[in-house]
Amino acid sequence: MYASTEAVKQCETLLHTMMEDLHAKRIWPNVQSIIAGMLKRRIELADVYDEVHAALASTPRALYVFWDAFVHAADGWNPTKNRAARQAREELVGINSRISELADQMAALLDRRDDLHNRSGFSSGTHYHILDIVHEASEHNYQYESYVKDDLERLQYQFDLKYWPALSDVVQAIGTDAERAGVTADDSATAAATESRKSGLSDFVKAFLARVDDNKVRKCGVIPNSFALSDSALASLVNCGLALEFNELVDTDFIKRFRQRQRQAMKA
Repeated sequence: MYASTEAVKQCETLLHTMMEDLHAKRIWPNVQSIIAGMLKRRIELADVYDEVHAALASTPRALYVFWDAFVHAADGWNPTKNRAARQAREELVGINSRISELADQMAALLDRRDDLHNRSGFSSGTHYHILDIVHEASEHNYQYESYVKDDLERLQYQFDLKYWPALSDVVQAIGTDAERAGVTADDSATAAATESRKSGLSDFVKAFLARVDDNKVRKCGVIPNSFALSDSALASLVNCGLALEFNELVDTDFIKRFRQRQRQAMKA
C-alpha cells in the first residue's frame, strides 16, 4: 500500500531523477549507489517519505534540497569518511607543528650561511634575494612570467637589498604562521561531525542535521525554519542512508539519546 501514496511516488521520482542526472553527468558515483540502495528499501522509508512530503512538498524546491542534503551527507559523512576526516585534522595539526620546528632550524641555518659568506672568505653562489627565489620558483608559471615578473624585477633593481626581507626572516615568518595556526572546519557539517572525542554514527546524524539547518529559510535556504524530523524518521534515514546491516541498525531510542546529549551540550 505504501507504493500507491503520492508521497512515495513523488519522493522516489525525485530520487530517480537525481540519480539519472548524476549518471548522465558521470559524477558522484557513491551518491548514485546510495540513492539506488534507498530505492530498494521502500518499505523502511515509506513513513519518512510521507513525513517529509507533508512538511516540504508545498514549498518550491524544498523537497529536492532536503533529499540532496541527505544523500550527500550520507556520502560525505559515513563512518569511514568521518574517521578519515578526523585523522586528516590530526595530521594537519601535526604538520603545522612540524613546519614550525623545521622553520626555526632552517632560519638558523640560513643565518649561519650568510655569516659564513660574509666572514669566511668563501661563498657558495646561492640565492640571497627573496625575489630571486620567487623568479626561480615561478619559471614554469606562464601567468607570472607574462604579467608579474617584469614589474617585480623593476622593483628589485629600484630598491637595494636592505628594503627586502632576508631569506631567514621569510622562513621564520612561515614557521610563525604555522605555529599560530588553528585548525578549524570549513563548514558547519564538518564541524558538527568531528566535534566529539570519538567517532560514531552520531557524527553522521550531526552532519546531516547541520546540512538541513544550513538550507533553512533563516540561512537564505528554502526549508522552513520549523521543519524537524521525528525520531523514527531520522532512525530510518540513518539505517538506509548508511546501508547498515541488520546487527547495526539504530532505532528511535538511539535518536532519543542523541537528542538528549545534544540538549545537554547546548546547556553546558
